[in-house]
This record gives sequence, C-alpha cells and structure tokens, in this order.
Amino acid sequence: MKTLTRLAIACAASIVFFAPLARVADAQGRHPRYLKSRSDLRAAQSLLRVQEEPNVTRNLKLAGQEAEFAIHEIDKAAVLDGKDLNDHPPVDVRIPRVDRFRKIAELLRAARAGIDKEEDNPSARGWRDVAFRHIDAALDFLHRAAVDAHIDHELGY
Repeated sequence: MKTLTRLAIACAASIVFFAPLARVADAQGRHPRYLKSRSDLRAAQSLLRVQEEPNVTRNLKLAGQEAEFAIHEIDKAAVLDGKDLNDHPPVDVRIPRVDRFRKIAELLRAARAGIDKEEDNPSARGWRDVAFRHIDAALDFLHRAAVDAHIDHELGY
C-alpha cells in the first residue's frame, strides 16, 4: 500500500513538474511563422536604415516605421503563443543599392506571406489584419523611395 501511495505521489509530482514544460513546447511549436515574419521585418528594417539622399531617406524612414508597427502587432500575437521575442538577425547593409531595395521588398513580402495563413487564435486575428496594413504601407513607402531614387523600373514597379 505504501509503495502504491508513493508511486501515485511520484506520478502526480511528475505531472505538476512536466505540464508547464509541455505547454511551453507546444507554444514554441505553434505559429512558427510569427517568428520568421518578425525576423524578416527586422532584417528589412536594418536595410531601410542605410543612408540615402534626403528625398529617398524620407520614404525609407516611413517604411521602417511601418515595419516597426507591424512587428509590434506580431509581438502581441507571439506573446499569446509564448514565443521568444529576442531575435535580432545580423544583416549585411553593404550590398549595392538596387540589390538592397530588392532584398527589402523580398523581406517585406516574405513577412506578409508568413502571417497570411488562416489564424486559429481568434484573439490574434485583429493584430494580423493590422500587421498586414502596416506591411502593405511599408511596401508602398519602399515603392515611393524607389521612384525617388529612380530605380523603380529596375525593381519592377
């Protein structure tokens, strides 16, 4: 009888100990695209900060602000899922101008595509829609900057 009681206590203690770990593992596994999209937006932001002519910089700065707003919306949903938000990828900002603009557009589009999946968390649908609008605005400001830099035709705009 004592052995059975000890076994029951050990099982209960194991459940209490491992249940939070299982929840964290599940949270890290759900919606991995949040972190990828966030990473893409952070990388785009780094590239948007490269110094340009004043008329180009103005729109790049606005695109960077929109990317930041989108990151904040993604962070809200990521926190709901228990994601680690300490992600700051290194970015090579020494690439040629046209390639940099292409990379920014690619990263913004990838971030948008990453969160463009059906959302199973009703609390996160609102943030996703707001994040879409900010990413779209960032792409629009990037387009304006490309026009100002006279490279819009090279980027396919």
